Amino acid sequence: MTYVIVKCPCHEEGASKLIDWAHGDDGLSVTRTYKGFKHIELLVGEDNKTIWLYEQWDSKEDHQAYLNFRIENGFEAFMGEVLEDEFSLSYLSNSGA
Repeated sequence: MTYVIVKCPCHEEGASKLIDWAHGDDGLSVTRTYKGFKHIELLVGEDNKTIWLYEQWDSKEDHQAYLNFRIENGFEAFMGEVLEDEFSLSYLSNSGA
């Protein structure tokens, strides 16, 4: 299993837009149907601007295919509107400890 942590440093209005998108018809309900998807949580930082996504996928390749799907459908432009700084993405694995 692959774990994904995404940090989205949004401006205040952008954080609200991202949360609204996540709850909308094209948001996380679509993510949950994608091949290899296991789990996702959208978390809001104490500043009410930083959005964190905690995800679990069967593989890094499945997640990257999902990202490509989102980019091909205009998500990159939307993120450009809501972010105040660059987002970061990390792939992790469980050490079994």
